[in-house]
Amino acid sequence: MNENELKQLVLVFAKYNIKIEHSGLMITQINQQAATLDAGTYMPDQMVELICKFMQTQIIKDMWNL
Repeated sequence: MNENELKQLVLVFAKYNIKIEHSGLMITQINQQAATLDAGTYMPDQMVELICKFMQTQIIKDMWNL
């Protein structure tokens, strides 16, 4: 991915109430959870899948912590 693609990705995920923070191509937070993902090493569809997997893991964790 390049920086323009990452900015588009951030906007798309915002539609689903998923907030992504980044510095350049490095994703630093997903929904206020620390993350260290170099978007430059992924294709856009791969990054979507990875972020969704990250969210899935967080949701499962939250379910067990109820």
